[in-house]
Amino acid sequence: MSDNELQFPDDRPDREIGDALRPLLLPDGGEAAEYWNGLEQRIMRGIAEERSSPWSVLASWTRPAAIAAALLLAAASLALTQMRHEEAAVAYGAIAEEQFTVPEASATPTAGADVTVRMLLEH
Repeated sequence: MSDNELQFPDDRPDREIGDALRPLLLPDGGEAAEYWNGLEQRIMRGIAEERSSPWSVLASWTRPAAIAAALLLAAASLALTQMRHEEAAVAYGAIAEEQFTVPEASATPTAGADVTVRMLLEH
């Protein structure tokens, strides 16, 4: 238990506090049994209305839907990453396979600088 938690010495109801709160919770001039029975009926009616609501069915779907959405997002991210890696590999392969022409060196010595410049410009 952490230091900031409220601790009670025991779990028994406190009669003094209960007796002080009871008149405040009861309606003016009403009987206690009638009030508590009416309260129970209102609570049970609210629960029945909530269960009959079409939205109450969706409430049980929230956790599975959130898990499914997280898995779908992870799968989509993985697929996108894999696609980008494949595109990069294809682009690298296309560049690596491209044939560059290399000027061949002739066995005979050339006459001058103009022949060398022409040879370089041709390729």
